[in-house]
Amino acid sequence: MTKLKKTIAVIGEGITEKYYLKSLQGIIKADIKPIIPNHATSMFDLEKQIKKAIEEGYNNIFCLIDMDNKKQGRNRDNYLKLKKSYHDKRIYRPKKGLDTYIRFFENERCLEIWFYFYFKITTKEYLSSDELCKELEVYGYKKTEDFFKSCQGLHRFLESQGGNLDFAIKNAEDSIKLKDRDGRDYTYSEMADFFKSIERK
Repeated sequence: MTKLKKTIAVIGEGITEKYYLKSLQGIIKADIKPIIPNHATSMFDLEKQIKKAIEEGYNNIFCLIDMDNKKQGRNRDNYLKLKKSYHDKRIYRPKKGLDTYIRFFENERCLEIWFYFYFKITTKEYLSSDELCKELEVYGYKKTEDFFKSCQGLHRFLESQGGNLDFAIKNAEDSIKLKDRDGRDYTYSEMADFFKSIERK
């Protein structure tokens, strides 16, 4: 029988998620295992990692989803199919001792909108992830692995530049309310729900 783990598997789509999750050590109580699929835009590979985490016995699997490459065409269709199969679902297999809850948390255009919310709210539509990252440069942010390695932790860096996690959570909550009010599908983050799902210290 597979033994249930205390840790939470968090599946991101790239190195930004990996470095951000690592930077939360000491901020949250949960022992998070970041998982990055081999192909960031492949829903097949994302599903493969979800299934693997289920079989490994994680009782919570959280997927951080960048929406910038899922707006149209086949990518959108594949994502919606995957989301329908797994999002907000519980996989219960008593014979294997498995009881796993899976949830997706979307960021549009990408995780950097969550970083932006550390500083302020916006409803501006960004036409690319690069455009959003450019606005974050005013706070010293650079989307490069060298920067992620040298900034002494992304969360700590964002707060050292005047950002605030509680402020980000409020802004993310407001972004969902404003999106629903305005009937649009851009510039929002579901990371407030992510942090509600993970106990903070």
